[in-house]
Amino acid sequence: MKKINIITSVFLSIMLMGCGSSKTAIQWQVNEQDTIAVQQEITTDETVAETVSVSLLYVYVCGAVQNPGVYEVPEGSRLYEVVEYAGGMLEEADDMYLNLAREVKDGEQIVILTSEQTRTSDGSVLTESASQASGLVNINTASVEELMTLSGIGESRAEAIIEYREKNGEFETIDAIMRISGIKEALFEKIKDKITV
Repeated sequence: MKKINIITSVFLSIMLMGCGSSKTAIQWQVNEQDTIAVQQEITTDETVAETVSVSLLYVYVCGAVQNPGVYEVPEGSRLYEVVEYAGGMLEEADDMYLNLAREVKDGEQIVILTSEQTRTSDGSVLTESASQASGLVNINTASVEELMTLSGIGESRAEAIIEYREKNGEFETIDAIMRISGIKEALFEKIKDKITV
């Protein structure tokens, strides 16, 4: 009976080897009673891959950079990295204006100004935080949403302002905004104290 058990165990193991996948491992172990125990480890051909999901942000970089445009960047990207994606700053860019170490946000527009543009009328240098703190809407850097905070500027006019900037460069003076279709003297008078370049 003992021999029949051993033969049956061997026969079953051989059958398992034939039916298993190419990666089936069989281990033979002999215990104290001279019976053969079969252990089988099965691994499938499919491997479980760990998927790392990375969120992407879309950032618009314009102004004094080599290649202005919208860039797809990983979440957590720093401003200096985004500037590198845009080919780096032009020679006349003011690299002291922005905090290059800050994280960028999805949908953000980043305008790299020249040294001339960051000088205020009193000769001091404008900084990114000072520009934001002034409460004025910079028509050279504002997003569609920011432009729409101005009285009389809807989405289509805001988009027209940005399109103009992209094609013709930045506005040199605030009254240059009247080059935009639909922005005439009356509307300019309403917004002139709320905008800057």
